[in-house]
Amino acid sequence: MAFIRERTITIGNYIETDIIPRTAAGEIAVRSSRGRKREVSRPAQQNLNKKNSRRYLTWLLQGNFENGDYYLTKTYKPKFKPKTVEEAQREIKNWLGRLRRKAKKAGVDLKYIIVTEFTEDEETGGISNIHHHVIIKKGLSPEEIIDTWAKGVGKKREPIGIVHFSLIQSGSDGLLAIAHYLSKQKRWKKGCKSWSSSKNLNRPFLSVDDNDKDYSKRKVEALALSNDGGEEFFRRKYKDYRITHIECKYYELTGWHIYLRAWRDSEDDEGGKG
Repeated sequence: MAFIRERTITIGNYIETDIIPRTAAGEIAVRSSRGRKREVSRPAQQNLNKKNSRRYLTWLLQGNFENGDYYLTKTYKPKFKPKTVEEAQREIKNWLGRLRRKAKKAGVDLKYIIVTEFTEDEETGGISNIHHHVIIKKGLSPEEIIDTWAKGVGKKREPIGIVHFSLIQSGSDGLLAIAHYLSKQKRWKKGCKSWSSSKNLNRPFLSVDDNDKDYSKRKVEALALSNDGGEEFFRRKYKDYRITHIECKYYELTGWHIYLRAWRDSEDDEGGKG
């Protein structure tokens, strides 16, 4: 016997809902968590080669940042380029220290995600092409943030490298485009990415509800095969949300699955209105 379950991730104003069939055996395995809401565990390793880590990073981006927040790429001058990952981590730690002091002085609550990307030589272990992608909640000015990517004092002060700075905009798919870019898999094994974040970000919560009253296998199939992919039905069901994506997939073993993304009806739609 098959059951239809609604599995929802909630973080900030953002939700992802999976409407999926379950077998009786699968139902027994998850029964203890049904109908309850629990925080999704942070991945043990923030390695973007891992599927769970990539998805968790995407949730953090979607649930914490919006239109007008900052997206930076930080590079190194040759003289400052780290020779090891550990050196790069120390450089970023020192930069965050300078940034936190500036934010505290300005009364700004600093929220960020950092993705470090580099290429590793499989034979020597040496690294190259190292740089950092940073998403920061607006508060400090762009000039204040860029100014902290520097070393020395007075006349001896100089930039560590170039900072490419842009604003998150929904017109170019905003956060989702950034999430896909940062979490994309490399085509070669030597490409490496890792990420970290501030501790004050919203965290994703998972709820698994028994919605047999709303769905049956026949109902899910009808929605999936309808001209609008169930859009009218889901807009009525999630009336307080702006649905931005609905995807219907068919699997030979289990049948139709429906996946949707939505934002609580406010100023934010895929990172905010353009």
